[in-house]
This record gives sequence, structure tokens and C-alpha cells, in this order.
Amino acid sequence: MQDAGIDADEFSLFADLLRNNEMTVRFAAAFWVDETNTPADIETFTRLKDSVGSNNPMLRADAIKFMIDGVIESHTGYMLKPYADISVTDPLAYGQLALPLNTYDSLVTLFDKRGFRIFTHAIGDRGVRESLNAYEHAAERNGKRDSRHRIEHIETISLDDVPRFAALNVMASMEPIHADPGTMEVWIKAIGPERLPHSFAWADMLSNNVNLVYSSDWPACIDINPIRGIHVAVNRRTPDGLPKDGWIPEQKISMAQALKAYTSMGAYSSFEETRKGLIKPGQLADLVVLSQDLFTIDPMKTYETHVITTVFNSRIIYR
Repeated sequence: MQDAGIDADEFSLFADLLRNNEMTVRFAAAFWVDETNTPADIETFTRLKDSVGSNNPMLRADAIKFMIDGVIESHTGYMLKPYADISVTDPLAYGQLALPLNTYDSLVTLFDKRGFRIFTHAIGDRGVRESLNAYEHAAERNGKRDSRHRIEHIETISLDDVPRFAALNVMASMEPIHADPGTMEVWIKAIGPERLPHSFAWADMLSNNVNLVYSSDWPACIDINPIRGIHVAVNRRTPDGLPKDGWIPEQKISMAQALKAYTSMGAYSSFEETRKGLIKPGQLADLVVLSQDLFTIDPMKTYETHVITTVFNSRIIYR
């Protein structure tokens, strides 16, 4: 489980569980950082990261979470061009920043230098661009390293910025469930037709060799179940089959690609690809048994799949 936005006090609860051998889930923390954080907070986050280390299979504290913009539906996602459904004179015509760019840029450089992985919430296409710019600046100032920084959500993007992910080794962390066509009416109206072809652009990412990882964004999603997310990733249709040909079907991906994004790429994102994410000898036995074979069923039946057995750390914990 990855919590992308906790504080030091919340993290201490998990540290106590670990010390008492009471952890029942693998937990990775990303500390929330904004303008209100003090130099003392920065030192605390660094101390907690170093105290846990990078080799503990149960607990990690090596990530920082920023929020650079808002969301499309409220016109707060930061855009390169104005929203389609409000006046260009509206104060939110281009969305808004959640953090001043100079502050964000300097903090990214600071935490990159301290060895943190950085996650940035960026939904608007300009928010995505500014996040990439900050990661690029950090590499220029601190030197290139295998940082595996991420941008979260990426609901809209300029095609000019897609190749930059691979060039900068930045991961695209996205949530298929947010593109469920049954929830998109307000979103589509705000974006307008010009930007739609490259919305939730999973196929564009993969065709440009971008490392794509999927997540839930719980509790800001309609369903935490990854099966529902897989259904949207491969169909771009609701469970009842709408729209008939899929919403922006060019951005659909294969079942193998969707499962990889939900499994091994999550492990890769946290530098744990040698110990989890695949079912093979030598890796941690964390897995589920599903009610049907996702590779042989009609893809439109994906959402009907359910878990019949869960194995954690080589033990059956649900059946």
C-alpha cells in the first residue's frame, strides 16, 4: 500500500507497528510537502527516511508528495490553453497553481539532492509540463541519477511533453478508474474537443517508452478495486458497454500492459523490482487468485472478476 501524502505523526504509527511485529501490509509513505512546511519538517522527513532505510520489505519512507494544481472539474487543473466552458477572462480560465513555481522548483531540487523519490500531483497539461521542468532542473543542479520520480494523474498532456518522461526517467502514475466514461460529462465539457484525443493518454505513454504505473487514488475515486481499473484500461467503456466503441479508443491498452502497470511497475517505481511484482522464484509471495483468466475472457467481462484467494508473505490470508 502506498499512501501519497502523510505527515510524520501518521508515519510514526506504522513505525510502531513494525517495531512490534504487527504489520499486516507492506506500506510505503510519501510525506506531504507544501508552503507550510518548515526546515524542521524537512529534517524530520530525512531522518525518518534514513531510519527505515531502503531494504525493509514492510515499510518505506523515501518519497515526497507535492500538489502543483487542482482538478479539471473545478477549473483548477493548470492548463496551457483556456478551459473550453468558461470565459477567457475568468480568473480560472487557465486553472491555477497550488504551489508557487519557484517554491516548488527549489523544493524538488532540495529533496532530490537528499535522495527522495518525488511524486507530483499534476492534472492539467501545464501542470504536467512544469513538473517535468522541475525534475529536469533538479537533475541539472544535482546530477543525473536513477531517481524514478513520478507525476501523478496526468489527465491532460501536450504531445510535446510525452517523450520527456522517458528522456528524464520520470514515471507516469495514472488511474484508469478516473477515465470511466460514465463519470466524464463535466470533465469533457471543460476540456473541449481539441484536447480530447490525448486525454488519459495511456497508449501514447507506452508508445513513447514511458514507464507507466497504475494506482487507485483512493479515496478520490469511484472504486478502489483494481479490477474495475483494469476494465477501463482495456475497454474505455462502462460495465454496461458504453460508449459502444470506447471513449477515445485509441488510448486503450492491452490486458498484459494493464496488469504490468498494476503489478511489476509498482515494484519498479519503489526500487523493489528484484523482490516483488512478479510471480517467480526468489520474489515475495504476495499474490491473488482470480475467479477467471483475464487473458481468455471477453475483455468486457473483466469487471465481473473477483478475488478468490489472497496470499501475503507466503501465507493465505483470504479464501
